[in-house]
Amino acid sequence: MSSYLRLPFASWRVWGWLLALPLASQAQAPPPSTDYLAALKPANLSRLWSAPQRVHPDKDFAKPFDMPDPIGFIGPTYQRFYLHYTSIQKDATNPCVYRVVGKTRVKTNICPFTGTITVLKARLNKAPNADFPQFREGELTCRVELAEDRRQPGSGTIRGTLTTAFYLDKQGQPQYNLLEIYADGYSNNECTGTWTSYASGQAKTCNWGDFYIPNAGPLRFSDTEFQIAPQYRANGWQTYQQVKAGGEAEPATKKALAEESRHWWQ
Repeated sequence: MSSYLRLPFASWRVWGWLLALPLASQAQAPPPSTDYLAALKPANLSRLWSAPQRVHPDKDFAKPFDMPDPIGFIGPTYQRFYLHYTSIQKDATNPCVYRVVGKTRVKTNICPFTGTITVLKARLNKAPNADFPQFREGELTCRVELAEDRRQPGSGTIRGTLTTAFYLDKQGQPQYNLLEIYADGYSNNECTGTWTSYASGQAKTCNWGDFYIPNAGPLRFSDTEFQIAPQYRANGWQTYQQVKAGGEAEPATKKALAEESRHWWQ
């Protein structure tokens, strides 16, 4: 998915906070939960997957910040994969289906796509968040099906499973779960998928996520944050890694930040 952060240079502190987020911790047994799919059908969940800004519900962290697109990879060489949604609309007849439009990018190849996100399961934790007891948390399991424009070279289809964390606000409405965004192991909207070429039928792993890529294997080398192993940085990760590791005042970092902020989908 697409450009990493849509932030001006003046927002370096926000960049530094987001880019310093640590790797997701090892999976733990999910907390006791109850089926919540029927209760969520009337809600519009589109903002769980795409929003220009997010804001933490706690008054101590309530300043809005520009939301980055996911980071992703495709294929055995962990080539960087970008994805940006330009529209997510709830289907008029099926409350579990969301119609999506957007663009993908690999290297300089940009492909428009259309598709769906279908909510298959929804669970609500029985116990509230220990640090934010006023909120209940839950999780969606979704099927993602995207079809890139066949007229575009190097195009294909993407099918995957998307896991989305949400919480219920004081009005009982589902919101993107960033309650623990300052804590170790934060991630959201993790998708494990497969891209399949129209032309050749060749299939490649294609995974992405907010702040963290699931099943990234040797792509990452840091135990504390999502930094890119040296042998893969040439595969589209140079500017990402420069922003992660470079000093704020370095000309190379400023140049990398400009590239990471660029709206390549326009």
